[in-house]
Amino acid sequence: MLYYIAVISITLDQYTKHLVRGSIEYGEIVMIHPVLRDIFDLTYTTNTGAAFGMFQSGGRVFAAVASVVIMAIMYFNLTLFGEQIWLRTALGLQMGGAVGNLIDRIRFGMVTDFLHLHYWPIFNVADSCITVGVVMLAVFMLREVRSERSGSSAQERV
Repeated sequence: MLYYIAVISITLDQYTKHLVRGSIEYGEIVMIHPVLRDIFDLTYTTNTGAAFGMFQSGGRVFAAVASVVIMAIMYFNLTLFGEQIWLRTALGLQMGGAVGNLIDRIRFGMVTDFLHLHYWPIFNVADSCITVGVVMLAVFMLREVRSERSGSSAQERV
């Protein structure tokens, strides 16, 4: 499950970045629809640093960190018992996003960004996958903690 989600994420990320690099000029802003003019557009830019353009000179460091994260996710996946569909999906999204941006760093020395919510820095599909995966993992972990607490409360009453 994890690898299927990762492959889908990587494919979608790389395909959309390819489309942007091939059809939009660097710095160009493409309005999707007049109704969305003040909310969302496509703006082709690149990023050599971390999320939101931080640490612009750290491309190699981020490539190394992404490689370690990918290996850690692969190892953790081997330690999971049973299906655990939501957990594997969250990890697959994170892994796919990390690989998608790592491919850009290796191929181009920078990451292609193009999704522009006007109240948020410009990002890409890989960034979205990582973010959704992290939120899913956090929700999963909170549910586990609550489940353990309610289980221990019930045991204390017995």
